[in-house]
Amino acid sequence: MSKRGLRAAVLLGLALVPACATPGPSTPEPAAYQELELALRALGGSADPIEAARLARAVVDATAELRARYRPLRPALVGNLAFYLGLRERALCCHWVEDLLRSLTALEIQGFELHWGVAHFGNRLREHSALVVVPRGRALEQGLVLDAWRHSGRLYWSRLDRDRYPWQLHPSDARRDRLACRARGPG
Repeated sequence: MSKRGLRAAVLLGLALVPACATPGPSTPEPAAYQELELALRALGGSADPIEAARLARAVVDATAELRARYRPLRPALVGNLAFYLGLRERALCCHWVEDLLRSLTALEIQGFELHWGVAHFGNRLREHSALVVVPRGRALEQGLVLDAWRHSGRLYWSRLDRDRYPWQLHPSDARRDRLACRARGPG
């Protein structure tokens, strides 16, 4: 099948499943702030509870803003396909992480470290990125994975050691100025 034919087939398929492709409202659930704050505080470390609350609010709000801007499709893999077909400007997991990190860096959080986590690095079909929050001075495995892509803009979080993905630091995480989503779209 030609590239043009594939694109037409995918567009037709997306048109036939509109209920599956709509993410719903981008306003966060009020309980999300408190639940994420409690998860951050449960990590321990020297983080101030006020700082955990501030970080939780910023993450939930930033995810909601990105969800409104990205208009993600469900399931998330359909969003990836839409990106590679040129139907979405930003949709990949690395886009979510890149924009979340950019937004959260301005907070100047002292008790937590923000990292770009990656699973299956280098495997083009399986590689997945997410934000990882770790209490300052602790090991990555003691952190919390914050994944806005997995559920199409609905923020998911889990202790890193309890998540299904084998997370590690992105190899360029220490060089934050060079860390960026390198996905190639169409063209």
